[in-house]
Amino acid sequence: MKKRSGLVWLATGVVFALIAGALAFVFILRMSQIQTATVQTPDVEVVFATRFLEVRQLIGGGDVEVRTAPADVVPENAIRDPKEVVGQLTLVPLSPGEMILRTHVISPTISGAQVAYTMDEDQVAMAFPAEDLMSANYLLKAGDHVDVLFSIEVAVLDEDDGELMTFDALQNLEVAAVVKPRGLDSSSASDTGLRDTRPAAIIFALDPQDALVLKHLKDIGGMVDIVLRAPEAEGRFSTQPVHEDYLIDRYELRVPIWSQE
Repeated sequence: MKKRSGLVWLATGVVFALIAGALAFVFILRMSQIQTATVQTPDVEVVFATRFLEVRQLIGGGDVEVRTAPADVVPENAIRDPKEVVGQLTLVPLSPGEMILRTHVISPTISGAQVAYTMDEDQVAMAFPAEDLMSANYLLKAGDHVDVLFSIEVAVLDEDDGELMTFDALQNLEVAAVVKPRGLDSSSASDTGLRDTRPAAIIFALDPQDALVLKHLKDIGGMVDIVLRAPEAEGRFSTQPVHEDYLIDRYELRVPIWSQE
């Protein structure tokens, strides 16, 4: 009888142990599921490159596709909409399957510090001294179209002294960037109390031969002024060099001849 009672207690203990183990297993499984659900993040749509893209390459619709990726691995500057990428230029090489960031692309029409990526392949970027009144007073900005006027002294036949001649040296140049002095932020000079601080240089994107012309005129000591065009004025202006004879003819200037006694 005692033996049977011991077996009953043993069986009861085994049953309770099994129940406790089952409850512990269910509890651990439930906690694991809760923890997994807490850690898991939703997927977001991101733009990826579909093929290799070189630097300065114009991105087409077939060059990108939208894929999903976990939100916790997607940088804040990742591009989500393909419309923001198509028609842009690459700033860096992109590999197939690479996530495209905003720092990877640039507008083909943008001007500024990254002008080398957006100007035509047959152009060069040239820094020109910001010594004229328009430049010195921060009246020019990237994207403006300007003409560059020069006054130089030219030799006159049979005369010892030269004659000053003023002419429109180059027309319809685009200002690619305005280089500010070191320590001057993006706000205007007048706003920062630096009204008397002129820009360091004006950057032009222009034909290499035109760059040589500007350099030569600057090197021979030509006096320069830059004039701003209206936004829609893209044609060539018809101008004539201005010198002493031109002024006499235009304004009908006559030097009085005094009779000698």
